[in-house]
Amino acid sequence: MTVVEIRNKIVELLWTYLDRPVVLSGQAQPEPDLPFATYSVITPYAPIAEMGDYSTEQTVEGGQVEYRREMPTMTLSFTFCSANRRDPSGVEISGADEAEALAEKAIGYFLHVGYDDISSLGVTIVEVGQAQDRTTLDIDEAARRVGFDVRIRYTRTDTKEIPAANPNIIVKGDST
Repeated sequence: MTVVEIRNKIVELLWTYLDRPVVLSGQAQPEPDLPFATYSVITPYAPIAEMGDYSTEQTVEGGQVEYRREMPTMTLSFTFCSANRRDPSGVEISGADEAEALAEKAIGYFLHVGYDDISSLGVTIVEVGQAQDRTTLDIDEAARRVGFDVRIRYTRTDTKEIPAANPNIIVKGDST
């Protein structure tokens, strides 16, 4: 899987689990209804200073395909957003509590609940960072935000085709 495919699948899984939108951070589109989460990719490719595993495979045409596999990390950042408000029935909602609760639920997903879902993608959770206050001022009211980073390890595969040698070409060496 590519970095984009992995990112999209993790976002989709988290969105389904939380039953709340998880959207790309910094979009110009209107924000979804509260509460919601945003994500960004902090580091799409962080190599671990290895040459990788090399292997080759024969093709039907007599050539080869060379594979190079490595296991870099990627860091995703998630922020859970809410605001103090009243729900339609008039009940006061604490934005700070709601954002914190959503962040805690997402942390649980990455640490335990979603382990099999994420593992089935060929991805391993390396680290779930600490939850931090990311509250910002939104005109005259605080937009309550809590966020954390997740570092994952995935398999990156590069391929190179090596054509078959042409047996009709005769290479003459220097006979001196």
